[in-house]
Amino acid sequence: MKNLIVILSLGLSLFATSFEEIKSNIKTQNISGSFTQTKILKGFNNAFKSYGSFSLKENELLWQNSKPISSTLIINKDGVFQKNGDDLIKTGQNFDEKLFLALVRLDERELKKEFEYKISSSSKGWDIVLTPKNLLLKQIFTQISLSGDEFLKRLELDEVSGDKTINEFYDIK
Repeated sequence: MKNLIVILSLGLSLFATSFEEIKSNIKTQNISGSFTQTKILKGFNNAFKSYGSFSLKENELLWQNSKPISSTLIINKDGVFQKNGDDLIKTGQNFDEKLFLALVRLDERELKKEFEYKISSSSKGWDIVLTPKNLLLKQIFTQISLSGDEFLKRLELDEVSGDKTINEFYDIK
């Protein structure tokens, strides 16, 4: 009987039901890996795909596209910067770097300010669906979905326009 209780409690701990439980079981700092980004644009028959690598350290995301076009972005609290040789050029005036970093780091405090959320989990991992609360974000996104296991593996942005961006992360270390 004792063994059954231990097994059940271990099994139940895999089914996270809150941000806090998910955050305690995943790594969102000092990680790197590869990504595939798929853009599905309303009115176009084919999706646009790009491939590359990423590195998330402290409060900075290094995003390196390798295909089809090579480019490097650095996203931190000061903004979005494109690397051009040794120079960094600030870009993304309409980009909310604080929100993006909160998404990839699963920063509950920041995300709660802007979104309602639903969490589900299974033995395979967890899913979080974010629905915008404020008017500005409601004009851009219908929802944002995050899923993973010990790492964030998928980030999907569903836009009001019908466009969709899917980021899939793999080979994470």
